Amino acid sequence: MSTLAKEYTDLDRALDEVRSVLKEWYNEQAPSSSPSSETLRYTQLVLHEWIANLLQHGDFGHRTPAIEIRLKTENRHVACAVIDNSTGFDFDERLPSRDEVMDELPERGMGLRIINACTDTVSYLPTDSGYYRFEFSIPADHDPWLSMLF
Repeated sequence: MSTLAKEYTDLDRALDEVRSVLKEWYNEQAPSSSPSSETLRYTQLVLHEWIANLLQHGDFGHRTPAIEIRLKTENRHVACAVIDNSTGFDFDERLPSRDEVMDELPERGMGLRIINACTDTVSYLPTDSGYYRFEFSIPADHDPWLSMLF
């Protein structure tokens, strides 16, 4: 099992670095246990979308925004958590249903759909310590249901 842990108080910097940090981490993995390049790409996409959403829509009150990214891989499976100090929101309420018909792709509002499509499990819940925890997993054989978009 290999882990990655990063902390940011500058979400612009986190957004700029997320892809390169994951690429560096990926290159350090043993080939036998590292996720596939597709799984890495989905992980980068999910993290990028999540951080972008926090940056654009997160309510941090008067606090300096802070996030901590914890990512681990085992047997080519990725599990990731992003802990933030925002006031959070009801993820399930805002997550569009996979069955929801789209007449056309909207120009905005695709982030949560992309996150949902690229992950096997996903949640965003408060922690006992007053933070919010976004968690997702991507199995080695995951085939996103919107893969034609990626």
